[in-house]
Amino acid sequence: MPNAKTYRILSLDGGGSWALIQVKCLRKLFAETFNNPDPTGHEVLAKFDLVSANSGGSLVAAAMAENLKLSEIEKIFEDEKLRNKVFSKLSFFEKSLLASVARIFKIGAKYATKRKHLALKEILPGIAQIDLTDIPAHIALDNESKTQFLIVGYDYYRNRAELFRSDCDSMASTSVIERKLKNLSPQAAAPSDCMVSLVDAVHASSTAPVNYFNEPATFLVNNKPKYYWDGGVTGNNNPVLVAVTEAICNRMRSGIEHVQVLSIGTGTVSQLQYDEETPVKYDELKAKQEAPGLIRDIQKMGTSILNDPPDTAAFVAYMILNPDMPGKPVDFIRMNPALRPILVDDAAGKYWDLPAGINKEDYVKLNSMDMDAVKDEEVALIKKLCDNWLDGEGVPNQSIRSSSNLNCLIGHHDFNAAMTDFKNWFTNPTNLL
Repeated sequence: MPNAKTYRILSLDGGGSWALIQVKCLRKLFAETFNNPDPTGHEVLAKFDLVSANSGGSLVAAAMAENLKLSEIEKIFEDEKLRNKVFSKLSFFEKSLLASVARIFKIGAKYATKRKHLALKEILPGIAQIDLTDIPAHIALDNESKTQFLIVGYDYYRNRAELFRSDCDSMASTSVIERKLKNLSPQAAAPSDCMVSLVDAVHASSTAPVNYFNEPATFLVNNKPKYYWDGGVTGNNNPVLVAVTEAICNRMRSGIEHVQVLSIGTGTVSQLQYDEETPVKYDELKAKQEAPGLIRDIQKMGTSILNDPPDTAAFVAYMILNPDMPGKPVDFIRMNPALRPILVDDAAGKYWDLPAGINKEDYVKLNSMDMDAVKDEEVALIKKLCDNWLDGEGVPNQSIRSSSNLNCLIGHHDFNAAMTDFKNWFTNPTNLL
């Protein structure tokens, strides 16, 4: 575990089946850093003080709490039968007439929320009945390791973010803030966001609306039914900002002097603007100019939770911890394969090309692939993208902030650069604010 003055955060983005990338990334990190190519979930969690997660990332976090080996968690994402249980398609008779018509335009729910809940309990039987507050003790490798969990959801009726915490005494909790400001006794009944199981929290966090699941996640909280959508609706598909806020709120209480962040994404695919003037090797590298309209706008809004918020969250969280804006923040590490155009300048002049190892067909398929990748060939493409990134073959790492040429301004330009700084956390520890 980190020393008492250093607080380490593991932040895991949402992204459905693409969360496989996070598992493969952690395997590589632990193989290279600790000579442990297939750690158990508890061994991974013990290296961090806080795990924040959303949607697909919350499933990875929960599977680690289940103490599955990372290779076993990989198999969850690689098993088509399990994927089809999580993304269980609605039958014709489960859809309303309106929903059936909407699907003609690729709008509307495809999957059954209730069957996803059952699938999560089947995949995670060991923690299915464990309260979120009891998870830190359950996963502890020794009496001092108390890794806390923070899962993001969206309260359907209150239209507010719901942060499911294992630490009910967190200074970021509304009930604790209220007691402090009103000078009330620090002892009080646990707030509702603590009175759930980790599996229920994951269910809430992973129930994406509109184009994915047919109804909000529903379960009892304090013997009352509560309803939730995916935490990405709150703008926290990348939950690093809420995690950093959690650390800052508890800095005095926990004696935190130094915060280290490992934020792992689920892959991002981007295109150039449709009016890009520099030549492109493939037309598909530029976005098509398409007229806005009701159908197209609904389609875009239905998937927008996966787009810009991860970029914004990383930059804001980085600036909170690094107000002097270092170009290479060794203690704020963003790891995420960024499949994007690469600007080439050679004898033929300047032009945009694809990263080495990725062909046009792969790029087009990955760019059009949604988070609910359930077919084996889709998952194989995600693995190909991830392996290219991990092995340094050409796919760059997502920057915290990029230049106009899409090169890294702030952050780590490739996976190996990011991994080097992660290793340094454990070989050259620091205790600076």
